[in-house]
Amino acid sequence: MTQKTQLQEIDELERNAIGLPSFTAKQMSGLLDTLVSSLSTQYHQYLKHHWVVEGPEHRDLHVFFEEAYMETQGHLDAVAERMTTLGAVPTASMRAQAGKSLLEAESEGVFPIRDMLKSDLENEQALISFIGETIAKASELKDYGTETLLKKVLMEREERAHEIDHYLGHDSLVRKTLAEAQ
Repeated sequence: MTQKTQLQEIDELERNAIGLPSFTAKQMSGLLDTLVSSLSTQYHQYLKHHWVVEGPEHRDLHVFFEEAYMETQGHLDAVAERMTTLGAVPTASMRAQAGKSLLEAESEGVFPIRDMLKSDLENEQALISFIGETIAKASELKDYGTETLLKKVLMEREERAHEIDHYLGHDSLVRKTLAEAQ
């Protein structure tokens, strides 16, 4: 690709139109960029799981994973947009995002659905924890717009984790015989 004139470096902060001090905007945009990268990792995990899910509960899980990746993409977009409001540039390349993500991407290949769901739940728990810490920092720095946005995202991530936990429950209406399982 031919290089064009770059208007803003990735780690450069422009003046923001909402009047937040640059110190606040810089701290919050760094945290939000980590969240953008982590949500991107989780988005791709849900997308992969949507593509490869099989078995007796395929249809329900296929729909669940589609809803999950669409919701995650919405959160990713909202957080990245907030970064631009703060005057920052979100990390966008997959390679750079992988380096900033709190989450480890699942290995290539297909795994048992229960294992994939357990991985998704662990990722959601890590996201929930980080979002909570970021909300506290936003409140401390009086960045109430970011705080409000992240509280909404937090509630939806918690609901997603709760749904995954239901899928991992010990009881199910669907049973396979031992012969079918092999």
